[in-house]
Parts: sequence; structure tokens; C-alpha cells
Amino acid sequence: MNAFHVLGGLLAVWALVVSFLGVTREGFPGSKGSERVVSAISVVLVVMAIGAAIITSAAEEEEESEGGEEAALVLPPTDLL
Repeated sequence: MNAFHVLGGLLAVWALVVSFLGVTREGFPGSKGSERVVSAISVVLVVMAIGAAIITSAAEEEEESEGGEEAALVLPPTDLL
């Protein structure tokens, strides 16, 4: 498991919690300060998840390019006469 999976899962859980609170509580978030905190947490989680996805993708591309090509086993043709 990599950082993107962890941060993406955390972002999904956060989205569910915020959605649940928004549906069940009419005045959610209660104040301007609370609204800023919820927004800040949401933005930070999104940026971190996107950043982790980019870093993970770049690391995987580097691993593929460093490995080189794999050799294939090629058998000579045989005559079946």
C-alpha cells in the first residue's frame, strides 16, 4: 500500500463525515471559523492525495525505465517432417 491509497481513503472518509454532518445538522458548520476549518482540512487532504498520486506515478515510471527490457525465450523453428 502506498501513500496515495492511505490519503485517498482518508479523503473519502472525510467526505463521508462532512456529508453526513451536513445532512443531519441544519446549521453545519456552526460558525464562520468552523467553516474555514472544514474547508482548510478538505483542501489540504485533496492537495495531499493529488500530490501523493503524482509522486507515486513518477516513482513507478522510474522503476519501469530502470528495469530495462526483459529477455524473451525464443526457440528456433523445428521441422516436423
